[in-house]
Amino acid sequence: MDYSLTTNMNHIYHIDRNFSKLQTRFAILKLIREFLWQDKFVEIEAPTIVALPGQEPNIQPMQVVVKDDKKKSFKGYLHTSPEYTMKKMLATGFEKIFYLGKCFRDEESFGGTHNPEFTMLEWYRQNASYYDLMDDLEKLSKFINKKLKFNNKNIAKKWKRQTMKQVWQEFVGVNLDDYLDSKKMCQLCISLGYKPAKTESYEELFYRIFLNKVEPFIGKDVPTIIYEFPKVMASLSKEINGGKYAERFELYYQGIELANVYTELNDAEEQKKRLQSEQKTRAKNKSLVYPIDEEFIDALKTGIGNCAGGALGVDRLIMLFTMDKDIDNVIVLPMSKLFNKEE
Repeated sequence: MDYSLTTNMNHIYHIDRNFSKLQTRFAILKLIREFLWQDKFVEIEAPTIVALPGQEPNIQPMQVVVKDDKKKSFKGYLHTSPEYTMKKMLATGFEKIFYLGKCFRDEESFGGTHNPEFTMLEWYRQNASYYDLMDDLEKLSKFINKKLKFNNKNIAKKWKRQTMKQVWQEFVGVNLDDYLDSKKMCQLCISLGYKPAKTESYEELFYRIFLNKVEPFIGKDVPTIIYEFPKVMASLSKEINGGKYAERFELYYQGIELANVYTELNDAEEQKKRLQSEQKTRAKNKSLVYPIDEEFIDALKTGIGNCAGGALGVDRLIMLFTMDKDIDNVIVLPMSKLFNKEE
């Protein structure tokens, strides 16, 4: 189709230009569901608008105002993840559940590997640890790979698994055990030539180094799982190694972070302490601070069992199968096409 004679059909042009990639997108969404249904998972629904979002310091929720029939206003947020809802469901007896749908995060870039509205697969298993979800991700990727042509067949080879401590030793040349508090991590940043602000959190300091000296070099040839994160960076997961680290992993491939997974923390008191700590960090960062979702804490008190849960960035997965470097090209209408940033 020729759109050269008009400037008023940008949406149609974007869809038409990416037609084959969007076909691949919808095929992958179908295959994800088929894979999980075969394993007896139940697809659930979660409210998109919530009264209280998660507390992660580095994630900003989108605010909305809802009015009832009497025009009374209620402040809410578009969910950044269905996690709280799904854990409330686990507390009532659901065992293997997944959500495949939209999530929203404010203050994200328009394009590249981000879009403020994105598609997430979030799934939970009872009687499981994050090792089981490592297997889930590997099997899911290979299931999709069998059905769709993927130019780089390495996705079907044996995946690599390394601890966070191992990759810091390999690429930074330090023992991460020695840098598990903000003061020492700040000193390391300075010794490596960075100029961190005194107010930066441990996580911000950590990622100054990780994003420059580690992430660009992992998962280049085969999908790579990096597991055992410092405890301070995994507020919703179980502790290991005497409380120094936690059962969290991320999946990387070809320079893209694809998934974030935990063995879930099921201690209500400890979880509340960690959320309170995150509230303080949000206040320190001058981010919006809101109350803790006590219903979520009650769900943990009721009991969610020994379970593991994870989130997979579906748009990024589709980017790999379409060999695309820009998330915009695998989304029907991304933010960059809906809003004119120059206005």
